[in-house]
Amino acid sequence: MNLSFRNKNAEPFFRWIFRKNDTLNQVVFYFLSQVNATSARFFPLFEASSKIRIVYIRGLKIPYTDLIMLKLYKFLSNIASSKFEQYDYIHIVGGSLNLNVKNQILHLDDPRYSIEEKCFLQNWEESLNNKNLNPIIICTNKLSSKYFSKITKFSRILIIEQGFDIIPIKDGSQIAKSSKFSCVYSSPYIHTGQDKHSRHETWGAELLIRKIIPLIYSYDPDIEIHLVGELGKCARQELSTFDNLVYHGRVNFHDNLRILAMCSIAIYPRDNDLKRSMSKIFSYIGAGLPIVAYDLYDTEVIKRHKLGYVVNSVEKFVKKIIYLKSNPRKLQKISNRVNKFKPKYTWHNLAKKMESQL
Repeated sequence: MNLSFRNKNAEPFFRWIFRKNDTLNQVVFYFLSQVNATSARFFPLFEASSKIRIVYIRGLKIPYTDLIMLKLYKFLSNIASSKFEQYDYIHIVGGSLNLNVKNQILHLDDPRYSIEEKCFLQNWEESLNNKNLNPIIICTNKLSSKYFSKITKFSRILIIEQGFDIIPIKDGSQIAKSSKFSCVYSSPYIHTGQDKHSRHETWGAELLIRKIIPLIYSYDPDIEIHLVGELGKCARQELSTFDNLVYHGRVNFHDNLRILAMCSIAIYPRDNDLKRSMSKIFSYIGAGLPIVAYDLYDTEVIKRHKLGYVVNSVEKFVKKIIYLKSNPRKLQKISNRVNKFKPKYTWHNLAKKMESQL
């Protein structure tokens, strides 16, 4: 997956460092991995921006080198501190940078609601306040906003929701749906058992692999299940007995949306509530798909806007999939509702909202 910024305001660090002046007053310093999954939020949000200078360093296509490159990233941010400090706003997408920029915008896509996070934020904003600098936090939902407002004193809190890419249309033709009823699950990694990310809070897929897929197969083996993401060795072995699975591997954001759009429905098979706004759910929305999910705060947008069904058990989860297969009119009605809901959540519109609020 070889991602590159196409935004006209994006420049590699070693070109930007020789730039004499800039007409833009906002900047972000971004590390673009070529080995591991790149943020499904930050990359497309900045790619869609129009008023932000994107300064980036690209990782190597060599496994296990990202840690070295991240150290280089920190080193370069220090040696270029005076140049970054010429901007009025700096966007921070990982940790915090020791810079004297007047307005410092900390993006928090995945709040932990932990003591460590609380201490970090309080120390961060106090440090900026002591220097007469302005701390700004960007989060993705109302619950996070209320939480950050409660634990901070000086920070301005903004909500910029999760979003999705627009599928490029080739030759004026829309993407055709698969002739078979299919459900799709998309994640950078789909791991279980001894796989590297099996215990990760959003990449572990035990519930999907060990309970939901077997039950779908037992009810109706003709339902295709599309898996988009890097399938772990253990995950692949556990799924080897099912012949209704289609594997796509890890793909870029546009290809991901194309695959989603070909399917009938999307599934969010997680029962642990992280109390966040989940990017993959908005990717599903962007593809116009009805969604079957567990009833969580993470999936609250589905329930509130009737974009599918939320349930509280494996049995009910699978039965809703079966129900949608047997009720094409209901399926179409929900899909129409999703398509009506989604326009304001394109990355272009969200980037525009962010820039206008700043």
